[in-house]
Amino acid sequence: MADLSPAGSGLRTAQFDGRRLSEALLPLELAPRAQLQLAAISRWNALRGVRVGLVAGALLLMLIGANLATPIYPLLQQRLSLTALDTTILFTVYVFALVPVLAVVGHWSDHLGRRALILPAVTLAAAGDAVFATSDSFWQLALGRAVQGIAVGLSTGAAGAALGDLLPDRPTLAAKLTLACSAGGVALGPVVGALLAGGSDPLLTPFLLHAVALLALCVPLALVHPRMPGRDRPPASPPRITTPAHLRPQRLALPTTGRREFLQASAAGFISYAVFGVYLSLAPAFSAKLLHTDSRLTGAVVAALLLGSSAVAQLLVPPTADRLVIALGMTGLAAGLGLVVTAQYTGTPALLFIGSVLGGSCQGVAFRSLFTTAVAAMNPERRGSELSSLWVIVYLGSSLPIVAVGALVQAYGLLPATSGFVGLAALLCVGLALAVARPPRRAAA
Repeated sequence: MADLSPAGSGLRTAQFDGRRLSEALLPLELAPRAQLQLAAISRWNALRGVRVGLVAGALLLMLIGANLATPIYPLLQQRLSLTALDTTILFTVYVFALVPVLAVVGHWSDHLGRRALILPAVTLAAAGDAVFATSDSFWQLALGRAVQGIAVGLSTGAAGAALGDLLPDRPTLAAKLTLACSAGGVALGPVVGALLAGGSDPLLTPFLLHAVALLALCVPLALVHPRMPGRDRPPASPPRITTPAHLRPQRLALPTTGRREFLQASAAGFISYAVFGVYLSLAPAFSAKLLHTDSRLTGAVVAALLLGSSAVAQLLVPPTADRLVIALGMTGLAAGLGLVVTAQYTGTPALLFIGSVLGGSCQGVAFRSLFTTAVAAMNPERRGSELSSLWVIVYLGSSLPIVAVGALVQAYGLLPATSGFVGLAALLCVGLALAVARPPRRAAA
């Protein structure tokens, strides 16, 4: 049965390169599988379904927390005199903190184990909640966002790799859970934030309750007993030893197998997350102008429509290897974005909802199919590292494009800026659709 983190084998004292190593002093993530005792703390031999639930729950909760403040930004703009550019910068601070962490420590879970990164990440996310809940300035908000980004950066590659380890016989389900928790967390965050932000202090209640939920999740994560993920090691084989050299930052590189699939999934993710980021940061203001309402919940629902539709599609629609279907999915995302902008020009709210659902659903089908294919082609021994590389590219879509759109909004207004962004995103979607539809080159005989 698979577990959250890898383990070696044998608790005996061993000799390696002239050095004696007491394996009893190794951290649990490096402790041997066969001789682990299920007696004390961190020895809960949970069922595989429970372990899957813990990993999925951690990923979902952290991404909900990273987006709790989305419907509250208009209020913060009034209270702290923030501009549209300030708001988009707060979104990108999260990414600017996340990406370097993901790049530097993304391979650590391949050596230290999955739980060794997931558990500290959940704890750190709770600390980020505390910083954000007590914020009274732009810089404190930025610090809270940075802490949240670091937490998600620590856990993103590890959580996806852990689900792959736990479900080696069901890689499609592992990819589905990874993407559904990611998109679902981002979609649910604004709605949960709006529902909990009805009191006199709209920051305190949502983030306090979220921090409590994260800390509660830390208890079973700390108790569950780590074992070898996805494969057995012979009892006589030497233990897994992690040295500082294993943990040095590694240069991000393309995987040696499945490179075409990796690039297509990365490109689809980059475009999608650029769209998601702009949508989340500007949808409350966009919907308030179109629907003539200042309701935080309405803005949150509109912001969640695109990502929620994506998450539902990823859960319900099986992935496909049909290149035409994937290409149509990316084209559908472009069409949905066009309808969203047309809604503002024509004053037709129905087009906003139809375009959001259409774009999100088509994106979900296309990205999940490309992501599942890319993950299946990865080397299991380097899954954490290669998944981290993929997510670094994906999350970069939520950084500079959003800052650029925020600057354009401040200079030219909301509608012209979003129209220009949608036009560029639609062109990229169509370009990727053409690349996916093209059959791969066959190797020379």
